[in-house]
Amino acid sequence: MAPADPPFPRALALARRKRIAVAMLLVAALVFVAGSWLELHHPYWALALVVAMAEAAMIGGLADWFAVVALFRHPLGQRWIPHTAIIPRRKQQLGRALADFICEHFLDRREVVRKLEEFDPAWRLAHALADPRHAARAGKLVVELSPHVLALLDSERLYGFLERLTREQLRRMDLATLVAQVLELMTHQRRHQALLDSVLRDMGGFLADPATQDLLAARISPQMWSVLRITGLDEPVARKLAARVVAGVADLVEQMATDPRHDMRLRFDGYVEGFIDRLHHDDVLRHRVGELRDRLLDDPALPRYVRGLWDQVLAWLGEDLAREDSRVAARASRAAQVFGERLSADAAMREWINRWLADAAGPLVERYRGGIRDFIVERIGRWDTDELVNELELSVGSDLQYIRYNGTAIGALIGGLLFGIRHLLGYLATL
Repeated sequence: MAPADPPFPRALALARRKRIAVAMLLVAALVFVAGSWLELHHPYWALALVVAMAEAAMIGGLADWFAVVALFRHPLGQRWIPHTAIIPRRKQQLGRALADFICEHFLDRREVVRKLEEFDPAWRLAHALADPRHAARAGKLVVELSPHVLALLDSERLYGFLERLTREQLRRMDLATLVAQVLELMTHQRRHQALLDSVLRDMGGFLADPATQDLLAARISPQMWSVLRITGLDEPVARKLAARVVAGVADLVEQMATDPRHDMRLRFDGYVEGFIDRLHHDDVLRHRVGELRDRLLDDPALPRYVRGLWDQVLAWLGEDLAREDSRVAARASRAAQVFGERLSADAAMREWINRWLADAAGPLVERYRGGIRDFIVERIGRWDTDELVNELELSVGSDLQYIRYNGTAIGALIGGLLFGIRHLLGYLATL
């Protein structure tokens, strides 16, 4: 079994690198002390070189330690030293600078649009959904989310809320005006005539069927004979008269179906227009429509019926989605794959989707960029200073310790170089 990761890995890494930097400084100090003692008793240029390098290493290491610590806190707690604890003191300015940097370089409208065009989201979506494996994931996602969605939809609280909201909205609705507007839309430029044609053709074909005529005549003739028998006519005559009536009605319907300007059809148009006008202006009719709406809403059978349908649909969905061969999941997977395949083959549609996303993203970036900037500034301002400093130090402090390493090592090299230059100049001065 692999060993578990140590707790707080960033803190441990930072502490380890700090110890290395301190160890390098201590080594330089020990070399300086030991070299200086030896040089006093055994003067030799090599010892002087070592002492000079150790001295410069200590100076470089201490200077870089000061510089690194001054970013996060006051070195040795000395607040009188200027330009220290830079991050805590300039937290607000840093927050504004970070917000400006992000908004200007990452949320620039042109950059966002360019990145969207480069990303080509429509092609990526089509390519992903056309793959049967990804399409199957869409169906699996439906199954995974379904228990949560069904639990939400089956909630009494949600159902009660939706029922109350629907009732309130329906009671406020001007149903008469709504019906009038729907009828106006249906009858605009005689659109309803196409529907009427279909109804009349079907009705005409139904009435023209001899079996239908016989059936209707058989139903009508007893009622007709009950009236005509007082005149002395027998039942067969009543049946023939009933058949004539049914045939006449069938002929009338056929004429209406074939003649768009038939008088009965024109009368129907006039009736519809008059009814629409009454829905708009007849207060009595409008009041009756409102009363009908209220009676339906107040009828206790209506919510029971709707709730029964609701429960049946939820129960069916729950049973289907719990099965391995869920039809809903299979339909979702197939629909996703078909959509991906069609979108993959339609370059114009992909271009339209990408252009729509780019056109939508541009104004959104412009609208909310200022809000994002303010949010970043406000969030950093609310951040506890000690927490912010600790988080930044954990994030970049380990890398900053390399500055101390380099300062100690490069200081030693520069010390040795300066030692060599000084002795070279001294040697040239004796010539």
